[in-house]
Amino acid sequence: MFRRSRAGLALFLFFAALSCGRPGADLVMINGGVFTVENDQPWAQALVIDGNTITAVLDDDSDAEKYIGPNTRVVDLEGRLAVPGFIDAHIHFAGFAAQQHDIMLMNVDDDEGLVEELGRVVPLVGEGEWITGGDWSGAIQWLAGTGELSGEVVPDRWEPDRFAIDEITAQNPCFLNSYDGDLYLANTAALEAAGLLASDLEGMELRDGVPTGLIRRGSPAIARIREVVKPKSEERVLNEYRAGLRAMAEMGIVEIHDMIRDFGQVERFVRLQETGELTARVWVRPWLDLQEEMFQRGLTMGVHPETKERDYYLRYGGFKSANDGFLGSRGAMLFEPYNDRPDYMGHYQEYNSDSDVPGSLIGNPEVFYNFCEAAVEHGFSVDSHAIGDRGVSEVIDVLERIQEDLDADLSMFRIIHAEIVQPREFERMKALNLIAETNPSQIADDMRWLIHRLGPEREKLAFPFRTFIDDGIVMNFGSDAPGNAGAIFFSHPKYVLNAAVHRTNNEGEPEGGWTPHHKISVEEAIRAFTLNGAYACMREDSIRGSLKAGKLADITVIDRNIVEHPDQLLDLEIDMTIVDGKIVYER
Repeated sequence: MFRRSRAGLALFLFFAALSCGRPGADLVMINGGVFTVENDQPWAQALVIDGNTITAVLDDDSDAEKYIGPNTRVVDLEGRLAVPGFIDAHIHFAGFAAQQHDIMLMNVDDDEGLVEELGRVVPLVGEGEWITGGDWSGAIQWLAGTGELSGEVVPDRWEPDRFAIDEITAQNPCFLNSYDGDLYLANTAALEAAGLLASDLEGMELRDGVPTGLIRRGSPAIARIREVVKPKSEERVLNEYRAGLRAMAEMGIVEIHDMIRDFGQVERFVRLQETGELTARVWVRPWLDLQEEMFQRGLTMGVHPETKERDYYLRYGGFKSANDGFLGSRGAMLFEPYNDRPDYMGHYQEYNSDSDVPGSLIGNPEVFYNFCEAAVEHGFSVDSHAIGDRGVSEVIDVLERIQEDLDADLSMFRIIHAEIVQPREFERMKALNLIAETNPSQIADDMRWLIHRLGPEREKLAFPFRTFIDDGIVMNFGSDAPGNAGAIFFSHPKYVLNAAVHRTNNEGEPEGGWTPHHKISVEEAIRAFTLNGAYACMREDSIRGSLKAGKLADITVIDRNIVEHPDQLLDLEIDMTIVDGKIVYER
């Protein structure tokens, strides 16, 4: 890739300065490798940005001179790679944002680690705020490769007490828990708030007749403490959102496709947009049970929560459903039993069952059909969590009926995860123009234990990225961050891209990749992480998602050319993130 020398760049800028009589563009990026994700001009050397729009994509730096004026900022890429901004098409942002400030104890199983993590969190949350959760030791069994949290007592299990943390948490009541919910830890402030400092209720550990703060499952003390736990202040939650957005910008993420359970989440995005702090585009997906309220508010896909006008920065997307469970917990629905549990084939979720039992074994496709019918009639798509092969198939069954009965265009409908897909389903997905919304970075976790769930033959079907592309199915990428009590799902593009391209974990193992027949190229992975994410938002690929004159300026600058050097994916760093023409992060 061409790189201009520093002397040559200085000469270029000198001559460009001679033309300073004209206003010039706002931003000119030169001397780089520009991967546009456009078929007719895949590579360029320079970009010109005015306001929030790309006005020129240039093959030669010399062509950029006429765009440089006295107020133009010129960025020398020095051979670095500019790509369209990354779109995380599947994130639970409230959880991800909270993770930036909440206590995270999944890898902690000693006092030293607990104190260290509290030392990070206490200054972030504010005096008087409760610190709860943590899931201590949550990764121990999961990281051992079982793919589950069994809840079995570990020999010599760590049992912390309040005296190790009281000094650092004097102004913050703490009520922490182990990953399996068997153990809880309350500091002195929490015990005082619940009136338990001198109590000896069943399940409370005592030392010399004094509560240590360790409480065992089933103790009435747990309910007593939960009664006095104060919810997070609104300012604390907003600070979490700010931290989450900063993290997104630092990772080169220009847009998130979020799932919401309540409208308070949306109101926070609106508030941050009003103050200029919303540094990523947001496509908001309400869960299906919010349908009626969405309809009553007169909201539809693509509109801003407040103005109800079409918006390309903050807007509502399709509804989110969950149709089966997860492979790790054996909830994903399979046509054949789990390899390590021959009596079980997964379960239905609330959106495709009329049972009152969570995770029912009895489904009713009419429940999901009715949800989809109402969505289509009000201008929405439905994005359906389906992981197991039977889960995927039964979603397609219903959507085929919806298309036929309503003459519906389903090209904005997504099947989320689609981890195990039988060969016969690809043609059906393509016929309906469904989008496959996949989560590559989960490969790093699932590859270790999936063979135990599925056996060697079905394992070969997992995460079928190559087939999606070869069969002409639009595939986009999301992280599914923040993860669960056993596994953290990684948002950083280097992990998402590496998993898709090399099929290895975050350490580059196994050599040659897991199920390597599903590998895709770096170029294909970048497209799935950019242009295809824009397409999935009511075909906004026509105005963004690639680097083309006339499109919105969402750009990520990477410190190295990963297209030419795919072996360096795990080493990449993000140097700059531009959203809507504004630099929101610069390393």
